[in-house]
Amino acid sequence: MRRIGVGAALVLVALAPAACRRGGGGGGPVRVSETRTPMGTYMAITVYAADEAAGRRAIDAAFARVEQVEAALSTYRRDSDISRLNRGAGGPPMAVDGHLVAVLRRAAAASAETDGALDVTVGPLVRLYARCWRRRRLPTEAELAEVRPLVGYRGLEVDPAAGTVRLARAKMRLDVAAIGKGYIVDQAVAALRAVGIAAALVDAGGDIYALGAPPNRQGWLIGVRDPGKPRAILIQRLLLTNTAVATSGDYEQFIVIHGRRYSHILDPRTGRPVESMSSVTVLARDATTADAYATAASVLGPKAAVAFADKRPGVELMVLHRQGDTLARAASSGFARYQATADTPASSTPGAEGPVEH
Repeated sequence: MRRIGVGAALVLVALAPAACRRGGGGGGPVRVSETRTPMGTYMAITVYAADEAAGRRAIDAAFARVEQVEAALSTYRRDSDISRLNRGAGGPPMAVDGHLVAVLRRAAAASAETDGALDVTVGPLVRLYARCWRRRRLPTEAELAEVRPLVGYRGLEVDPAAGTVRLARAKMRLDVAAIGKGYIVDQAVAALRAVGIAAALVDAGGDIYALGAPPNRQGWLIGVRDPGKPRAILIQRLLLTNTAVATSGDYEQFIVIHGRRYSHILDPRTGRPVESMSSVTVLARDATTADAYATAASVLGPKAAVAFADKRPGVELMVLHRQGDTLARAASSGFARYQATADTPASSTPGAEGPVEH
C-alpha cells in the first residue's frame, strides 16, 4: 500500500513557477512561491496575493500549520504522537493530537469503503518489504505469515469524543503515507483560506490541491505523467479549480527480481505487491480523499476502481494498467470533464501558468 522501494519517493512532481512576479495584467496580484521539505518530502506552495509581503505571510502560515501536523504524524520523529502510539501497540487507549485522530478517522472510513484496500496498519508489511527490497529478494512465506496477523484496520480503535487511539495488538504499526500527504495539503489550504488567499497551488510530493484559479485563467493546468514515457506527460492535460488530484503508481518505484517486476504498492489484504497498475490518477474535493483513494484504487484493480469511483459523487479517476507490453486506459464516467480543451492557453501565453506535471 505504501510507496516504498527503489527509485525516487515522489510519484508526482510539481514544476514550481518563478519565485515572485506580477499577474498578466501588470497591476494584478503578485505570485509568490516557496518550497520546503516537511515529513520527508518536498512541499511547494504558490499563492496569488495583494503584494509579496502578504504572500510570504500566507505561505508562512500554511507551513506553520503543516509543522503542527508533522509533529503528530511523522514516523521520523520519535516524539511524535504516531511514534508513541506505535510503541504502545497492544496497550491501553492513548490520548493523541487532534490531527492524528482526524487522519485515522478518515483512514478507517476509507478502509471500510474499500474492504481494506487502504489500511494504515500496514506498517509491519512495509518494514518487512523494505528490508527484503534492500537485499533484492521477496519475503519468504514464513516471514509473511509472521507479519500478516499484525495488519488489519479493524485492530485500529479510534474514539473521536475522547481523543484517543488504540492499536489492539502488540507489534502493530501505523503507516499513514497513503493518506498523510493529502491531509497536510488540505491543512495548508485551510490555512491559506483563513488569511484570505483565493488562488493557490499546494503540492506535497505530488498530492495537489488547486485553489481558485490564477488571474485571468479558468483554472490550474495539470499534466499527468505518461507511465510509458516517464519524462513526458500525457496529451490530455487537466484544468482544475478547487479540486484535488493525486496519482499512485509503480512506473518510478518498482523492483525487478529474477526478471519479474514488483510494485512498491502493497495489498494489505494479501501481503503481496500490486501488479500491472502503472498509474491511478484520482480527482476529489479534498486532497485527503484523493490521496487515500489513489492508493486504494491501485490495490482494487482497473475494473473495480472505476466502479468504485462511479458510485461516489465528486470522485473521478483514470487508470493506466499494463496488458502485456501495452498500456490500457480506463476512466470513470466524469473524468473527461476535467480535461483541458485544445484552446486552453498554453504556458507560453503571457501571465499563464505552466503545466504542473505529475
